[in-house]
Amino acid sequence: MSEDMLKKGMLKRILEQEIDISDEKYKISFKEPFKVNLDVDGLKGYQIFEQTNYSYKYDEHLEDPDVLIKFRDMDFFKRVAQGEEIENEWGRDNDYYYHMNKRVTMISTSTQTNEGDAQVMLAKLPLFHQALLNFGTSRLTKPLRDEPEAIEPAKDGEIESLMKKMLSESIDTSDELYQKNFKDQVLKVNWNIDGNEAYQVFEETNYNYEFGKHIDDADLTIEIENPEFGKRFLLDLPTNYAPRLDEDDNLLLHIKLPVLSVKFKDPTESRFSLLKLPFFRALVERGDPVTQTEEEKDERENYGHYISVNLPMGEIENEVVPYKVFEHFINKASNIVLRTCPCRESGECQNHSIEYGCIFMGDDTKNMALDPEEGYVATKEQALEHLRNAMADGLVPLMGRNVGEAENGHGVKDTGRFLSGCFCCECCCIGVRLRQYGAAAGMEGEGSGSIEGMKIKVDLDKCDGCGTCVETCPFNFRRVVDGKSTVDPDQCIGCGRCVEVCPHEAITLDVNDPEYIEKFITKIESIVDVEDQTLKA
Repeated sequence: MSEDMLKKGMLKRILEQEIDISDEKYKISFKEPFKVNLDVDGLKGYQIFEQTNYSYKYDEHLEDPDVLIKFRDMDFFKRVAQGEEIENEWGRDNDYYYHMNKRVTMISTSTQTNEGDAQVMLAKLPLFHQALLNFGTSRLTKPLRDEPEAIEPAKDGEIESLMKKMLSESIDTSDELYQKNFKDQVLKVNWNIDGNEAYQVFEETNYNYEFGKHIDDADLTIEIENPEFGKRFLLDLPTNYAPRLDEDDNLLLHIKLPVLSVKFKDPTESRFSLLKLPFFRALVERGDPVTQTEEEKDERENYGHYISVNLPMGEIENEVVPYKVFEHFINKASNIVLRTCPCRESGECQNHSIEYGCIFMGDDTKNMALDPEEGYVATKEQALEHLRNAMADGLVPLMGRNVGEAENGHGVKDTGRFLSGCFCCECCCIGVRLRQYGAAAGMEGEGSGSIEGMKIKVDLDKCDGCGTCVETCPFNFRRVVDGKSTVDPDQCIGCGRCVEVCPHEAITLDVNDPEYIEKFITKIESIVDVEDQTLKA
């Protein structure tokens, strides 16, 4: 298929797709008209979504669109449409353009250890400072760096020259940070960039290197196959990085290349608003990993759940449930990492503080490289204070295990010792926004009803169908049917927001198993162990 035919076919597919305007999700998504300008690599068109109507037109743009969507890499979308799995990631630049980027491997690393600590080693190398600022959830919140200008292909001998310069640049072994990084540790690093070999040896009070040679007992091996990527890295040019572990648990660093750009009229709008557009919802679903064979299937279990918040929700024996759950794991945890909330950072939240962000616990979190402005290793007292503040702010706690968050988000191997906790708001948080538009979210268990042993009930005699609960439900699950509030029990996660706001006290939390929290804790402990493994051994 020619490039021109591909572009015309995609624009036609988007504009002329079958739209069911009677669908309940459609009506909720488009209570207000939503105008979309499309640019498919130069071909124009527009769509207007209204609660009871859908219209479109070719070859024109609207003057006041709510969003402009520009497709930049037709080969990417052709391959996605054919079912090929291509890693992608979103980001926002300083001009409030959202970009969907494909991730292309730039750097691969391997270590002599089984600890999955490659990024901890990289954090000690000055040349990786820029890359490590893009690790973890921070890369989703910091604005994308401006796209660097294209560079000339590497000339003969240029990579060799740049490597020699990198190796010989002054290392101040008397620097306090240098000595701290290599105290009681000798770090041996092998390099291979476009076939050019070298090694470095870092010691507390010494540094040496040699070009053209590897050493047999290197702690860390760094490879860059693409010479243009190697040149860009050695010149320390602005680059958008993302980490991931490969099938052998080696740390990879990707470069992010834009394939689609989005500009909202309202700069506070979230990219998740695109999920109400049928084409984008289908694109997200097609972008899910391909079905694995039984031999390839990852047997590690993902599970997580929201936990009901605040009085009168979930208070058992005078203990507020979320505090009881988190306190249990915090007191056991070998290591605790607190960080600001990436969702509220990227959404520039006006309703809740970004300080009440993620909490990670367990031995695997020791392998995270942290930007001090975003996260730190916390004491148990600091973690409990973080928990109290987040709950007082009315945020909904979420706890569980998500292997993808550890390995593809933070580049840290999940060995069953990486427990995640979040404190979610209805305006910014990823899991909430995905569900608002009917898309699946990260952890299994989150969207599969309330925690077993409790549920939200409605007293139909007290309910007058005022709809306050519908407006408050952060997930768009609750409805008023025949003048009464109702919700699908298989969808409702029991966050308890509707209990708080009902003016007639018609909605309550019904606990039919007083041990439901203990059972929830047991479930989490069956898949995640946060205790210090050296002490257990």
